[in-house]
Amino acid sequence: MKIFRFLSFFVIVLCITLAAFKCYSPKNYLDPEGPRFSANYSDFRVQSKDTLKIVSFNIKYSRKIERAIRELDSLPEIKDADILLLQEMNEYGSDQVARALGYNYIYYPATLHPQTESNFGNAVLTPWPIQADQKILLPYEPSLGRTKRIAVSAQISIGERKIMAYSVHTATIILSPDKRLKQADSLLNSISVDEEHIIIGGDFNTIFEQNIRDLDAVFTKNNFTRATRRVGPTLQRGPFKFRTDHLYVKGFEVLDAGTVFTEASDHQPIWTILVAK
Repeated sequence: MKIFRFLSFFVIVLCITLAAFKCYSPKNYLDPEGPRFSANYSDFRVQSKDTLKIVSFNIKYSRKIERAIRELDSLPEIKDADILLLQEMNEYGSDQVARALGYNYIYYPATLHPQTESNFGNAVLTPWPIQADQKILLPYEPSLGRTKRIAVSAQISIGERKIMAYSVHTATIILSPDKRLKQADSLLNSISVDEEHIIIGGDFNTIFEQNIRDLDAVFTKNNFTRATRRVGPTLQRGPFKFRTDHLYVKGFEVLDAGTVFTEASDHQPIWTILVAK
């Protein structure tokens, strides 16, 4: 009975999604140079730090930004993050969060989203200096909708250490599991083998547990650890809960990780505490 309810719900969600995209011809941003948005609002002066707090949060369509800001500034688990990775953002929401929290940020949109008619992409925010950034175009678009997905990287200087941080949002279940895995693999192949400290986080749309196991295999062969391995569901759709959001790290020891309930999105933010090896 439980499986039948899940499959029925899955079909309904798929039909609604397909209907939303049926007549849509997307405006995808295929230029790796932009559009690009950034600002520096941090006056951070600390020169070194032993542990780092990393947070990833899909703020649904950037709709409840003020509430998200209140939660990011008050909930102990996600307050004062050293690196904040955001998905489903537009340029206005990214700037609002960075300005309110006193962070530097880089934001690239992937597409103009059909449901919101506003830009839709990823951001990296941090109180530390951002030395370089990049938009990484992920391969494959669904045959229906054809909306582009990307990752956004930031080279962040924390004391004497250089850290590469990536905010990623892979395609939904409209795209086959194999192609979604290849999106993750493409991102990993874009990273230099010389990088020692890497953080990759975001929404990977892993609806089924097998999706997570397959994703772990892709990252493990590239010497990454899933920092949020023991974290529970991060997304709720009706009565069903899914683990769609993950943080992967390389060159770090994981001290702790978790998720926290918020009212700013249908996704719950995930967090981890790291120390560099």
